[in-house]
Amino acid sequence: MRKATLATALAAALLLPLAAQATERVQRNSIFPPWQHGENNDAAQRGLSFTVPHLDDLADFHGGVSDPKLVLYVGGNYFFAMAPLVAAFEQQHPAFKGRIYWETLPPGVLEKQIEAGGTVTSGNMTWTAKPDAYLAGLKKVQNLIDRGLLTGPAVPYVTNSLAIMVRPAIPAASRLSPIWRGPTFMS
Repeated sequence: MRKATLATALAAALLLPLAAQATERVQRNSIFPPWQHGENNDAAQRGLSFTVPHLDDLADFHGGVSDPKLVLYVGGNYFFAMAPLVAAFEQQHPAFKGRIYWETLPPGVLEKQIEAGGTVTSGNMTWTAKPDAYLAGLKKVQNLIDRGLLTGPAVPYVTNSLAIMVRPAIPAASRLSPIWRGPTFMS
């Protein structure tokens, strides 16, 4: 039994570096998670790529943390918009190219990270990145300002209109009228 365990450990030690090298050959748009399309790799100097696809995945952490010029904590629902926004910002401000670090975690998780001084641990990796800006709901941001964890003022930057979609076979009003009394339903 011990020989099998030792053999497995040795095989893993020999194969993991090969797997990491193989990831260099993987096309950028095939790296997991699929919604990133390889566009959220914002570090100027990427160094050794030691990522085993589908295993070593930090989908909500982007850029280099060693010397960023701008650190953004962004509520997780904005993950899909950040790569093009960062690219547009970097195009207008070339000094920031490859020097923006951002996280797209749920606001409550980001709040806990702010309370921890910007330090986060994922697996066996721990790093600190104190935010220059925290993009979340106005009440959440104001609460952190009131608690002395952020510096104000809070600045509203976006608004939205919510809609509920239902299948056409089920009329929205009949299905939702007991729980929803509000503006227009869309079906």
